Amino acid sequence: MPYECDQGTRKVMSTVDSLLDLSAVRVAQYVDVYSDCIRTLPCNVKDKLIRIMTSKGTVTDLNIRQVLHEGIRTLQLENCKVSDSTLKQIHCRQLRTIILRRCIHITSEGLKALASHCPCLQVVDLTECPAVTDLGVQALARNCKWLEVISLGRCTAITDIALIELGTNCRFLYSIYFCGTEVTDEGVIGLATGVCCQSLKELRMIRCRNLTDNAVAAVLSNCVNIRIFNFHGCPLITDRSREALHNFIGPNKIEQVSWTVYE
Repeated sequence: MPYECDQGTRKVMSTVDSLLDLSAVRVAQYVDVYSDCIRTLPCNVKDKLIRIMTSKGTVTDLNIRQVLHEGIRTLQLENCKVSDSTLKQIHCRQLRTIILRRCIHITSEGLKALASHCPCLQVVDLTECPAVTDLGVQALARNCKWLEVISLGRCTAITDIALIELGTNCRFLYSIYFCGTEVTDEGVIGLATGVCCQSLKELRMIRCRNLTDNAVAAVLSNCVNIRIFNFHGCPLITDRSREALHNFIGPNKIEQVSWTVYE
């Protein structure tokens, strides 16, 4: 008998979950109609709504406030048409991860607001956000001391200042991606000799046309725990860097490396 009751309970709970999922899908489709009701929903239901809405790209500057709650930990907004207005509405101190890939309307003004209201951020993806400048990265570096992963790939407005700020402030940073930017050796040296030199494990600086062998040497000399190091497509880096890598490849050393040698 206990087994039958247990089975029955599971069936009821499964039915409830299914009904909740169906209801969440319906509400997510007509979020503007149910706006007043959404504000009072429990956090677990709001989490379902956010997952549905972000996957469909329906989160906007106008409805983000309705579905947010203070305990949210992840926001994936890469498919959504959001701007600085959205970032200014995110007051979530428990937020750990925010994905803003290809959110072309995001600027440093929005990032400054985000950084001040979400100090526990650990993962920030700004890939292909062309309006983001050093000021936005500076705000993240100074306010989000627990930052571990940041992607600045094809953020063409950032310079060495952004990397130096990260190196100065983010001691837990272990992964950084700044491919297709105009950074120089100065920025990489500032990063590699900063407070994150021991924690840095993954560095991708692909297609950075201003970098030379000095940048590679700084990483190899200072980042003793580096495991993934990609610098292909950098025309000023020579065969000297490839030769220097020989001593760093093997067990308990660099696990993945890529480079391009230009004749």
